[in-house]
Amino acid sequence: MNTTKSHIHSVTSHGLQGIRSRAGEHLNQIVSNRSEIRVINQDEVVDEGDLLAQIGYKQELNRSYNSLQVFGIAFSIMGLLPSIASTLATGLEVGPVGLTWGWLISGLFILCIGALMSILSSLIPTSGGLYYWTNYYAPDLIRTPLSFMIGCSNSLALCGGICLINYGFAIELLSAIYINKDGNFDITNARVYGVFAACVVSHIILCCATTKHTATLQTFSIFINVFIIVLFFIAVPVGVSKNYEFNSAKFIFTEIKNFRTWDQGWSFMLSWMPAIW
Repeated sequence: MNTTKSHIHSVTSHGLQGIRSRAGEHLNQIVSNRSEIRVINQDEVVDEGDLLAQIGYKQELNRSYNSLQVFGIAFSIMGLLPSIASTLATGLEVGPVGLTWGWLISGLFILCIGALMSILSSLIPTSGGLYYWTNYYAPDLIRTPLSFMIGCSNSLALCGGICLINYGFAIELLSAIYINKDGNFDITNARVYGVFAACVVSHIILCCATTKHTATLQTFSIFINVFIIVLFFIAVPVGVSKNYEFNSAKFIFTEIKNFRTWDQGWSFMLSWMPAIW
């Protein structure tokens, strides 16, 4: 019995030493191949390709987007009216205070994050984005794992965001049909999933297009989003003034009605989610 235990212990120790040895060699190889931190001097930059060369990048991708179209990417992702409509109920679960002040407070924090990210992107305008910035500025000890974690979490968030946007669109589209038919329409799970799946397939097809074509589509998307917002600001006040009455400022900024099982404080903080989403 003791001989067997000794043999097992010997085999286990030998295996662990082999794993440690290979892991150590791999880490040493990574460290030895790592380049030194570069000093970037924007005053000596001739063009964008030269700036990327200072950072350590070679320009590989065609740049077909102009400044307006780059802005349009973020503007279209936000999809102001559809996003507000799909998250409106979450903000109102603590009353008008939750939707109004929750949006303003969380929006202030989001503005700070956006300003910091704009500074980083202007200093290091690389396609790597978040995980490259993390690798560039993080301490050596956590540089690689932290960059990996940021890259994976960002990829998962983008995949989840696409699904959420498509699901919200499916609900809104079917709700519009329901209202148009005065309730003579059933919104079933199968119909919701069908519209959702069609949206995902359409995105796959659009992603197969060249950057030149997607840039043109992006310009079209900007005008559509602006048109919807302008139409909203015209149609809603006119419709409310003819059929309803506007709520008072006191009701909008001070009225609290907690419909959640959480206490009032936590419920108010949960109402920040519409703007954060």
